[in-house]
Amino acid sequence: MRKIKKSIVVATALFFSMTMIQTNVDAASKKLKVNTVYDTTTKIKGKTKKKYLVKVKIGKKIYKKKASSKGNFTIPIPKQKVGKKLTVKAYRKKNKKWKLYAKKTITVKKKTAKTTVKNTESKYPGKEDAIDLEQVKKDLATGKEISKGETALGKGHYYYLMNFGGLKGDALIGYVNDYIDIDTDGEYVTMKAINGAKLYYTVAGASEKSMTQLEEPTFNSEHLEPRQKVVFSCYDFNKNANRGGLYLKVHAYKNGKLIAISYESHYMIHMIPGFYY
Repeated sequence: MRKIKKSIVVATALFFSMTMIQTNVDAASKKLKVNTVYDTTTKIKGKTKKKYLVKVKIGKKIYKKKASSKGNFTIPIPKQKVGKKLTVKAYRKKNKKWKLYAKKTITVKKKTAKTTVKNTESKYPGKEDAIDLEQVKKDLATGKEISKGETALGKGHYYYLMNFGGLKGDALIGYVNDYIDIDTDGEYVTMKAINGAKLYYTVAGASEKSMTQLEEPTFNSEHLEPRQKVVFSCYDFNKNANRGGLYLKVHAYKNGKLIAISYESHYMIHMIPGFYY
């Protein structure tokens, strides 16, 4: 009789042991993954088993969505404060009723700005990066022709050109054409300050001063506010000569930074009275 009872006790213990193992396996196999929720999140995303119902309770409101055939779910929610705890529950349908399958508590985290990685592939500075004027002066003083910028013309191109074309003292630094608009028809040279730039300039006829003799622009020089323009007439320069370019030295500033430099000779010619082409 005692042997029978002992067998029953062993069998019972084995049954409960197997049951506990199976329960632990079932718990371990439950699938409910929830992506990190930030204070900027407006959609809770995650994954569970296919077609399971997922619910999130926030205050008195319940937000719910069925998982797709692949188990993915997306539930729109209002933005939450940092530290707020949210409970996400997944339900499976059994006997026409939704039974709790798994749940997970998540804490809302603060969204931090991503660190901007500097683009090391770009050869040139940004359009509004400040120019090192002292370095420009040193490079000009060498008298050597320097060409580090782009050769294409027009807006959107960066230049670092100086002492080019045999003319000492000339220079184009930065995105010159984006901020300094200069046009000439021979009789007149028109200069405009564009794209929010403020221009400081000095000017002289080629027969009056050389480019190297022309004063550097300062904050005491003539200037143009953004969108203003100035027109130079050939009759006001090179008075002792029928021909000669117009030398212009221009500094462009924006947001208090020197962003473009233009030291150039612009076409200008006196029209001889009674002589026509």
